[in-house]
Amino acid sequence: MDRLAGALQTDGGRHTLLWAENSAPIRNEATGAEAIVLGPAAKRANDIAHELTRAPGATAKALDNLHRAAGGFAFALWESAEGRLTLGTDSLGLQAIYYRGSGDEIEFGARLTDLSPPDERKKLQLASLNHFLIYLSLPPGKTLLGGVRRTPPGVSLRFPDEGDPHCLYPIETEPVSSEVATSAKLLDILKTSINRALSGIPDDEPAGILLSGGIDSTALLALAKQIRGDAPIIAIHASPEGNPDREYARRMAEKYGAEFLDIKLGADDAAKSLAWIVSSMEAPGGNASAVANCRAFAMARERGVGRIISGLGSDEIFCGQGKHLLAPWWPWLARLPRPIRGLASMLAPTEKKEALRRALEEDNAAEMHRSLYAFFSNEESAAIKSGLAQMAKVNPYSWREPLGTGFPPVYSSELLQVDLNTWLRSSLTPMAGTLSAANGIELLLPFCSPEAVNLSASLPLSWKVRGREGKRLLRRTLSGIIPQEIFERPQQGFTVPMSQWLRGDLAPLARELLSPEKVEPWNIIAPGALAHMLNEHESEKRDRSLPLWAWMTFSIWYERFAG
Repeated sequence: MDRLAGALQTDGGRHTLLWAENSAPIRNEATGAEAIVLGPAAKRANDIAHELTRAPGATAKALDNLHRAAGGFAFALWESAEGRLTLGTDSLGLQAIYYRGSGDEIEFGARLTDLSPPDERKKLQLASLNHFLIYLSLPPGKTLLGGVRRTPPGVSLRFPDEGDPHCLYPIETEPVSSEVATSAKLLDILKTSINRALSGIPDDEPAGILLSGGIDSTALLALAKQIRGDAPIIAIHASPEGNPDREYARRMAEKYGAEFLDIKLGADDAAKSLAWIVSSMEAPGGNASAVANCRAFAMARERGVGRIISGLGSDEIFCGQGKHLLAPWWPWLARLPRPIRGLASMLAPTEKKEALRRALEEDNAAEMHRSLYAFFSNEESAAIKSGLAQMAKVNPYSWREPLGTGFPPVYSSELLQVDLNTWLRSSLTPMAGTLSAANGIELLLPFCSPEAVNLSASLPLSWKVRGREGKRLLRRTLSGIIPQEIFERPQQGFTVPMSQWLRGDLAPLARELLSPEKVEPWNIIAPGALAHMLNEHESEKRDRSLPLWAWMTFSIWYERFAG
């Protein structure tokens, strides 16, 4: 893989760029501009890099072409005549560029290790740490290392003047007519996105599809078959033994003539892949589906798959999670006095009471929705803090950007922004993007194409969720594409039984990584807090599987990057 790294330097008021060793920029002799593009297949990346170096108009066109492919990319453009460096990434955060410094001196790289000499002890960024304590993820555009930042998704930064970040892909809404017409438009968007995602793959090479056996992945397979015809498709399924999704996935692969690549996951896969996941992501995280994705991408690489399409992001874009079923209620509940709201939480099932209580403490409907992504309340996170973390008296929402260009101040669009920033672009896409790139695989997400996001931002909430049905418009759109039985059964997706594993074969590794001896040097968590959390989990008092997994990844991350 090409390397994207370098440093902007200033001497006597003159700006120069020094590309790092093994970086190979495309240079335009006429303009003197140089560019590196990571993400797409090599030939397309070089073609787009050529476009970037031609002229400002060509730059805009090249970036538009990149974005509409619905895949991950990162670019660095050096315009020597202007002495200007531009860094940018895709709108989903699938790819990253890290940078350190400000003003006239900037060091940047697509890998955190480009900026992190192993002999330098790091300081933790307290606001990001506080966010991790609550959400088990990092906010978009942030890292845990003090002084090191990550380009925000879909934003370009210009140096030496970083004062005016530019949104490359503002969300644009448009009026919608009827559900029938809008459903037809959505189907056309999906077909176009899948066609773009598959374009350029030779007929004798396989295209990969992550197939869970659910609605989204089955629809991608059905539409991909229409486009690919007899060209090979490998449907990749990764789940633990006994997962009912496996047989549905197998049947759908057979129905649409795809080869079925079946990967059975066990606790040993989590143990073996943990260090690789952290090394690839260069960040800790509480998304245990990384285990399934890690194995799926590795096996796909061994089978010669270079490009994979996935249904990732569909739930966030089109309101398919259980928490979205509560979204229509929040505006009404937000108008009630807090004491009356508190009574509503008593009606929830026992395992949901705490989450609902936290939500009802918010005074804004969109923030009520955001609170459901939190794994801990402010009080709970404060109870386990120690040392430096106690100094992080930071509003957990302080990182949130105001509604940007193209986001109308309406509730449905506000919810979409919460889903994008609090979960999709902070947890899911950075995980999937970095793990696929680490295996040399290009990952495309048709449900997250700019056209699909724009359409979702334009929809009334009632077209997305009503009663106990989420993804209403999407389900209607796909009803004639895939078998009805896929709509009528519960689905688990690319999840893993982390709760069970941490009460069994994975428990010894968890005790090792979260022992007081490991935790005390961090100076952020009370040394016995995580051991107590593990005891709670093993005794089945509470399900602490995702926080435990998150802190296991943190333990490995800290030793490598901050210890």
